[in-house]
Amino acid sequence: MAKKQHRKTGKKLSISFWGYYLLAYWSLCTVIYLVTDLFLDLYTTHEFLSVLWFAAILALPLAAYTLYAGRETLFITWYGAVFFSLIVYGLYLGSAYFTVLKLDLLLSAALKSTQNLELPVQQVNRVMARKGGFIYTDVGLSYQGKTIGFEGTRTSYFLLKPYHKLQVNIGQSYLGNDYVTHIELPAHERWAARLAYLKDWFSRYWWLYAAFALWVLFSILKDRFFPAHPAQPKPKNHPYKKKLRIVAVVLVGFFGLIMLILLLAGLLL
Repeated sequence: MAKKQHRKTGKKLSISFWGYYLLAYWSLCTVIYLVTDLFLDLYTTHEFLSVLWFAAILALPLAAYTLYAGRETLFITWYGAVFFSLIVYGLYLGSAYFTVLKLDLLLSAALKSTQNLELPVQQVNRVMARKGGFIYTDVGLSYQGKTIGFEGTRTSYFLLKPYHKLQVNIGQSYLGNDYVTHIELPAHERWAARLAYLKDWFSRYWWLYAAFALWVLFSILKDRFFPAHPAQPKPKNHPYKKKLRIVAVVLVGFFGLIMLILLLAGLLL
């Protein structure tokens, strides 16, 4: 009996450990994503096969546990199992890869020196995803005899579009990416760019926030104005339907959090 109880406790501790590990992982990815845009004005993210292999190995146990934890909901059909396995592993692979690249940029910016140079601006363009809208700013600077495409926040577009030359502090990371720690521009121009970005953001996505607010309001007022008839027995909730509702709530909450993070990240300069 004691041995059985010990096994159960060990299993709970193991699941709890992995749950906290996943939470710590996603928290770390989010912090690194935000801190990169907070401390670096511009940077490159060249592709590195060695980093991709490292990310692929790191993503395996994370994806495996996520799929194991959600197996009763995700593995209802064989094609669902294949689809969700690919999606979950792809999410972890992409997040691990870009987190390693951005961590390299942050460590390099903290430990390595930079040069103060005046660089010609070749282009400042919005980068649009097919169904994701405006995702980041592509800034082309002439550096070391060639034009290098830097990635900036969405606010960078409104800040840098009028300029043909920029005075910057620029350096190179340990992995070989370039980064700009500071662009010498007045503070009031940065605030004007943030305001322009907010206006642009809400003009594109106001309906999402309105729909989310209406859904929350309906959920709060539904039981008050449309109560269940007391004479009628409440139908028993099927476990499958209950799990689907939990998944729906989690997805809506996750979507709302992502939208908030994206909005705040775009304001960073």
